[in-house]
Amino acid sequence: MEFSIFHTTINGLIILWYSFAVIMIIRFKAKVFKSAFYSMVVATGFADIASLFSVGTLRLIRELHLGEETKHIALLSLVITYMALIAHLIGNMLITINRYSALCLMNKYDVIWTRKNVRIVVIIQYAISFVAFVHVTGGNVEYTRDDDGTVAMKGFREKQIDLIARFTTIGASIIYATVTLSLNVRLLFEWKRLSRADGVPKHKHHDKGLLLYTLLVFICSMLVCSQQVIKTVSTFTGNTSLNLWISLQYVWMNEIMVTLPSFPLLVLSSDFRQEIFNLFRCSKHRSGSSLFIAVPSTRRSVVERF
Repeated sequence: MEFSIFHTTINGLIILWYSFAVIMIIRFKAKVFKSAFYSMVVATGFADIASLFSVGTLRLIRELHLGEETKHIALLSLVITYMALIAHLIGNMLITINRYSALCLMNKYDVIWTRKNVRIVVIIQYAISFVAFVHVTGGNVEYTRDDDGTVAMKGFREKQIDLIARFTTIGASIIYATVTLSLNVRLLFEWKRLSRADGVPKHKHHDKGLLLYTLLVFICSMLVCSQQVIKTVSTFTGNTSLNLWISLQYVWMNEIMVTLPSFPLLVLSSDFRQEIFNLFRCSKHRSGSSLFIAVPSTRRSVVERF
């Protein structure tokens, strides 16, 4: 496997874009960006950015055929990758629940998604991610050497640690798939019913773009969940070639999972799109002493309140 400058450049640009999107959501003053939906997007975004860094580091170790001198960096990257994956799944499951309650529990939405409750679920999100893989820190990274002397990072030397980690991710993937699939199906049926009944729903928490965003996140996340299943099978059966191959596929699968949904957010979320437009418009015409110009908006957002 040769070092890819192109892939490294793309990975860097993706990290810059995602970081920009998260920072902008934090800096935007509009009340909608303080809502439960965007709060969880930001919380999950931190895990996704960390995942991009850690997976990118593991890819460089493999492409540059680095040996045991990188075992500590590799171990740290593996731990972050596992924790970030669980944080991503939990975060996007919460986002799906948020969209479900916005459409199917609209009268209870403000009671459920208070600022305090959002903080609690975010803390739980990262606490579970940490506890689930704290045992991985005691593992050792294994390297293999081909006949020509080429070194390749395989994974954990301790098969028990590897299997526990794999089964944990599979369990999390099954829970994520079960919960989000059932909620997304219900969401689609409910949206279709309301659309037929009185046109596009007018309730303040409804936003078709955010619904489509949630569905896209689900599809991308299931791609990585399937990779974890194959990885577990290869580890359990001792199939080294399949193990190495599917490990390499995780790089681009992870990039799709954590970044592809962030790009459509610019298109699907009218609030985010408008703020970005205002940002660049104001930056272009700003005065020497003013960086941002407040542009009032009369549009009522669908996720304006918790």
